[in-house]
Amino acid sequence: MIVLKEEDTRKVANKFAKSISKDCIICLNGDLGAGKTTFSRYLIQTIIKDKKVSGEIPSPTFSLLQTYKNNNFIINHYDFYRLENSDDLIELDYGNSITKGICIIEWANKFPEALPVNRIEINIDLISKNKRSINFIFFGNTDKKEFKWCQE
Repeated sequence: MIVLKEEDTRKVANKFAKSISKDCIICLNGDLGAGKTTFSRYLIQTIIKDKKVSGEIPSPTFSLLQTYKNNNFIINHYDFYRLENSDDLIELDYGNSITKGICIIEWANKFPEALPVNRIEINIDLISKNKRSINFIFFGNTDKKEFKWCQE
């Protein structure tokens, strides 16, 4: 699907957030500046629904991991950009975090060997200054029926 402005990205992320389960892996791929963090920020804001947290969702580029808790679930937001190899994921307790809660991974295609079979990949391609293409790919036994709207 094509988005023409940031507000369109917010709408897609909000709709996507309402379709996911509380135990899924979301992998975001795209070049620098494509909108991975923007999409992630809107996704997390919609899931958490907490005004105090909504303005405080930084990119995990430097921290490598941001964690958010809401009631009875957790969101782990990773950024693989600065990692040298998949062994670095051990120090981040990545193996445990992908088994519980929602896991959002920016630059996920950097370590495909570390990605679980059941996941949703979102590829964001920068077409022009404000225009992006957002494509959803479902792997494993991810239930696709809730996502018909994003496969058009």
